Amino acid sequence: MHGSKRTSMTSEQMRAARARGESRSDFARVRREVRRNPTVVVEDRAIGALIARKRGRPVVGEAKEAISLRVPVSVLKRWRASGPGWQTRMVQTLGKRAP
Repeated sequence: MHGSKRTSMTSEQMRAARARGESRSDFARVRREVRRNPTVVVEDRAIGALIARKRGRPVVGEAKEAISLRVPVSVLKRWRASGPGWQTRMVQTLGKRAP
C-alpha cells in the first residue's frame, strides 16, 4: 500500500499488543462516531479523493493532443525568432477563425 507505515510486527503480534491495551488507535471511538454520523465516512472519502495526489502535470485550460505537423523550415525559424512563448503564440494564431 503506497504511503502506509511499515512495521516489523506480524498480525498476531499486533492483535496481542491491542489485547494488552498497547494500541494507540481507539477504534471503538471511531465506530461510535461513524454510527452517530454516517455521513462522515462519505465526507472523508470525498476529501480524500480531492487531496489524492494525481500523476503528471495538471491540465490547464483545454486538453491538448500531440500531433506531427510538417512546416517549412523558414516558417519555423520565423516563429522561433519571435522569442520565448512562440509555441503558445502559434497555437493562438492557428486557433483564430477566418472571417
